[in-house]
Parts: sequence; C-alpha cells; structure tokens
Amino acid sequence: MITSGDIQGHWHRAWLKSPSFNDCETTVHWMQCGSLYADIRIPPNRPDVRGATALADLPDAALMGLLRAEGFAGTVALRNDVCTWHREINWHGRPEEEDSGLLEFNKADQLMETGVYGEYAELWNRRADQPASAMHLMAGSAHAFIVSVGQRFVFGVGQPTAENSRNTIAALEAGQRTWALQEQLRHVFAFGRWDGTCGVAELCTNPLIEGQPVLSCAGDGALVWHAVDFLGQTRDVPLTQPTMARFDAA
Repeated sequence: MITSGDIQGHWHRAWLKSPSFNDCETTVHWMQCGSLYADIRIPPNRPDVRGATALADLPDAALMGLLRAEGFAGTVALRNDVCTWHREINWHGRPEEEDSGLLEFNKADQLMETGVYGEYAELWNRRADQPASAMHLMAGSAHAFIVSVGQRFVFGVGQPTAENSRNTIAALEAGQRTWALQEQLRHVFAFGRWDGTCGVAELCTNPLIEGQPVLSCAGDGALVWHAVDFLGQTRDVPLTQPTMARFDAA
C-alpha cells in the first residue's frame, strides 16, 4: 500500500500518454513535502517574448500560447493506492473534475500514474527527496504554496475561488482582454532554485520574470513575493501565515 511518505520529494515527468496524444516535451515538476504539494507544467515552443517589457505588450496569439501552461498546489490524499491532488489553488481556476490517479512504483524512484477519471498514464522520476520543506501562506488575499526540495522549489500563488479560465480563453480568442485574464496572469507558478536568500525563477507562467528573483527571505525569516502584474508593474508582497498555517518538513 502506497502512503504519502512514499511519494515525498521532487518528481520530474518523463511522459504522458493517452489515446489522443503523447507528450514527452512538456516540462513538469511536482514537489511533495508532507501533505503539501506544488506542480508546474510548461509546454514546449512557447511564444517569443523578447523585446516585451510586460505581458500586456504581447499580441493575443502569444498570450494564448502562454495560457497552455499549468500550475496547481494544495494537499494530497491517498487511499488504496489512489492519490487525489486537491487543487487548493489552480492557475486556470477551479478545476472541472477531480484529479486522481492510481499509483504504482516501477522501482524506488520511478512512479507510474494512471488516470481514475480520465484515460491516461504518466511516468514520473524522482530527482531528490531531501531536505524538503513546504509552506502554505497568504499573499494579501491570495493563497501561496512553496515546496522546496534541496536547492529547488515550486512556488504558486492564486485565489482558491477563481473561476475556471474557459471563458477567459474564449474571450481572448475573440480579441477581448478581460479583467479575469489580467488576474490570472498576475498570479504565477514558478520553478526555480534558491540562491542564498533569493528564490530565482527558472521556469514561470510569466516568462518575462525567468532569471529574476521571484521570492526573497529577510533576515528575520519573513518571505516576500516579488510580484509583477499584467502591465509590468512590480510590487513586493509579504507572505504571511494564514489563520490555519500549515508547515511540513522532511
């Protein structure tokens, strides 16, 4: 029987296969510490954003390309080898169906996931499993999750009540840039590395901030999110403990 203790660490997806497509090019990082997890998925062939100073500078087609990315975070629950990833925040808003997969280890650091509510299979390889830490914090009214394994991290910030992005994407296809689009792109998911007290984004749902610090840690241990909105305006947002704070370490 697989337990949450068996799936701790930094997982990198090798491939996804389904009856309609195979994907071995999307870069996927899933980090798990205790019951908390964060997951980011960046597809290949992203739009060229060179020369842009803000997401608002990009044409609609480029924004559509960026919206192919995914990011979500929350808690997991395991029962009879079925893992359910409860998406407490989701870059594309509230999911339309439960995210559950049947897990089976091929070997100690290789995990096969097969869909429970969808027909797919994913192969995961564990890169590292310690030291690890995870935090569920607040970024103003938004929720933030940071899961770190070794010197790497996945960070996500979003609103648990955000509407599914289906209508936002349809509006953009029709040439309309809605407030919901700006809100979705204002929140981010990032994969990066800790460089001293700075968390530098290596992959991000906003590619304009890749290579820059997305997080920093003050001398007193306080964390700050270096937020960049749709118009390119920057703001430092303190990450604070929610009323029911959750911290995990392994």
